[in-house]
Amino acid sequence: MAIVLVFLLVFLSGCNESAVKEDKDVVVTSFYPVYIFTLNLVEGIDDIEVCRMAENNTGCLHDYTLTAKDAKILNDADALVINGAGMELFVEDLYKTVENLPVVDSSIDIELICNEGHDHQEEAHEGHDHDHSANSHIWLSVENAKMQVLNIKDGLVKIFPQYKEQLSSNCEKYLQRLDGLDKQLKEVYHIPQGAEVVTFHRAYDYMARDMGLVIADCIESDDGNEPSPKKLAHLCDEMREQNIKALFTEPDYSGSAADIVASEIGAEVYVLNPVLNGEAKLTAYEEIMLENYRIIYEAVR
Repeated sequence: MAIVLVFLLVFLSGCNESAVKEDKDVVVTSFYPVYIFTLNLVEGIDDIEVCRMAENNTGCLHDYTLTAKDAKILNDADALVINGAGMELFVEDLYKTVENLPVVDSSIDIELICNEGHDHQEEAHEGHDHDHSANSHIWLSVENAKMQVLNIKDGLVKIFPQYKEQLSSNCEKYLQRLDGLDKQLKEVYHIPQGAEVVTFHRAYDYMARDMGLVIADCIESDDGNEPSPKKLAHLCDEMREQNIKALFTEPDYSGSAADIVASEIGAEVYVLNPVLNGEAKLTAYEEIMLENYRIIYEAVR
């Protein structure tokens, strides 16, 4: 495996299908949320080009398979921006082989939720030593997203001090927009505190914490597959007992479990966007999160 990776890194180059200009500083981002955050930070800096890996990924990034194109992108990188918190296991072995590649971890100092069972104890996270039992879907909290933006800005300033003024200015403007988003979400969507829901998997724990929701259970089994008949029966019983009427799946979900449960107990199935793919649009994160909150509000009010 190591030989293959070295081969790719030596012989392949490029940020995308066209060659990157030699005078550009190339910042590679691991996947969509940190890509959007970074685009906002480098807006107007013509000498920085932002690329992203995992471009077509719509499912859980933990299952992502590294491609030759990813190796090409990293080979041209002057910096790599990652979500952190253990999300980028798919690429850790690769970027560690790239000599002198600065890595910006956006999860530094963010309180992480533990994934073990349904225990939501939090722990401080610093540096690059990840507890892989932690829930790494930190961007699905606007409060966390603001910290990620600050971390990325600080990391890029260290790597590219010549752009400090523009990066800092862009960061301030973007944080003002995210503050406005946070305020709008809290003022418009008054979610009943303690309302219980069932989600596809545990990606939405941070959002639920922000909203005061309780994720009672998940559709996906612990091994990432469709739940067993026993699990389905338990889920139906649990939702009846707790009077839970909302199940949330994701755009790429093609299983039958959610429909079976919904039909059995008379619940509704809603689709949430985990912010894993979309347009290269500066306001994309804000728009997706607004829609997610609107859907949850309609489902549980």
